[in-house]
Amino acid sequence: MELSPVQRRIRDFYFKEGLAAPPGVSHVHRPNLVPDQQLFSMEDLRRHLNNPLVDLNYLNLFQAGKPVDLASARVYKTVQKRKIEFVDLNVLEQHLENGAACVLEGLDILEPGINTLAAALDRAHAATFSNATVFFSQRGNEAYRGHLDTDDVLVIHLAGEKRWQLYRRQSPRRINLADLDDMQLGPVEAEVVMRPGDVLYLRNFTPHRVETLSPYSLHLSFDLCDRQPSIELALQLLLRQYDRDSSPRPTPPREDLDKLFRLSRTPAYEAELAQAQSNEKAGHAQFRQLLANNRITYLDSFVRAEQQKDSTPRAAPTITARGSE
Repeated sequence: MELSPVQRRIRDFYFKEGLAAPPGVSHVHRPNLVPDQQLFSMEDLRRHLNNPLVDLNYLNLFQAGKPVDLASARVYKTVQKRKIEFVDLNVLEQHLENGAACVLEGLDILEPGINTLAAALDRAHAATFSNATVFFSQRGNEAYRGHLDTDDVLVIHLAGEKRWQLYRRQSPRRINLADLDDMQLGPVEAEVVMRPGDVLYLRNFTPHRVETLSPYSLHLSFDLCDRQPSIELALQLLLRQYDRDSSPRPTPPREDLDKLFRLSRTPAYEAELAQAQSNEKAGHAQFRQLLANNRITYLDSFVRAEQQKDSTPRAAPTITARGSE
């Protein structure tokens, strides 16, 4: 699917302004970049939430910054001895009426246009694989408290107004990422108010806290996830090399680590790591292509036949008049 003018503007902003920003810049905000966006709307959110077959694995509600347990919303009917699960939407309705925030994951799976934009954003780096999420919040109740993301984030604001407090960028880590207090967030560096059509690029490990200023707010977020082989996989592959070429016993741990370091510089290990990356990238491309073509076409001819039948003018009934004697 070809990018629309709105999608091209978002892509170009990300590549030419976000990624090209100097290293010391933690964010780039473009007001009113896509006032004509039609990527997603409140009507789309309502449509997905009104589907009784919505997958609760992709849906989270939050009250006072804490996830809501939706176990009571999981119900089923028995059909031929099988449990067919669906969602009691009254449970969702009650929480939303009480001010809950809503996070719906998997927008690139649900919306072909969003998948097309995600595929364009994926080309930023060799191992980028984006995740698209929509955030609905109500005044006084946000989905997340102060936190930071380990990947870059691209935000398109869709409805309402939301204030983003941005703090000084921090060093990378894998712990203590969420529910950060004022001291953990650090000094405030900027404040941005997002309105419909605004786009924000946020670099990884930039702490932020948001506040909905209007009765409700809606924004679409692309987590620009780095899918290079993880440190766990890299070490697993390295240990496989060590299994083929290990140290004699007994060898002190320090010498074993030196051996691992030498193995990490060998062509054999580099090739295995490169193959793992290539397989991952091929999987990403296959996933995007699957979503681009993820529709049933077999029934199209039957639908066309039904439409043609409905549009064919019917002959007017023939009325035969009888003469009187």
